[in-house]
Amino acid sequence: MERIDVTDAQRDFAALVNRVYQQGVCVDVERDTQVIARLSPVRPPATLKVRDLPMLLARLPRLEEDAARFGDNLRAIRRQFPTEGSSWDG
Repeated sequence: MERIDVTDAQRDFAALVNRVYQQGVCVDVERDTQVIARLSPVRPPATLKVRDLPMLLARLPRLEEDAARFGDNLRAIRRQFPTEGSSWDG
């Protein structure tokens, strides 16, 4: 991540903000080598709403005859990589 001194950021703040926006970069602003702020672009809002999820899933292609083969492949992969025990299991 790029760093810039607060004095340099202040000198041409508009250009710094434009670069963050247009190039999508994050910039840490520092004073005496300590980061005091971060400029980062805002991510665009998600276009998919939870209420639209069933319609999206309904439009996905069906596996049909590939479904059984897909399930067999998953089971074979799981057999090759058994689940490891966890220290939380007791």
